[in-house]
Amino acid sequence: MALPPKLIGPTISSITGLITSTSMSFVGLALNYGFQPDFTWRWLKAAATSYVLVVPMLIVVIPRIQRFVMRQAGLPAR
Repeated sequence: MALPPKLIGPTISSITGLITSTSMSFVGLALNYGFQPDFTWRWLKAAATSYVLVVPMLIVVIPRIQRFVMRQAGLPAR
C-alpha cells in the first residue's frame, strides 16, 4: 500500500521525531544522570515527553525548511 502524498510530511516528522527524541534523551540523560538503576524508566519518560513536544513542531517547521532549501537550489518549491 502506497503512502498518500498528504501523509508524507507528517510521516517524515513522526519518524524524525522518534529518532531524535530517543537518541538525544538517551545521550542527555546518560551524560547528566549516568546509568543509575532507574535509567531505563527515566529515559523512556524523557523520550516520550520530548516526542510529544517535538513532532508538532517538526510538522510545522520541516515543510518551511524544505521550501527554503528548494528555492536556494533553484528548484520549484511545492
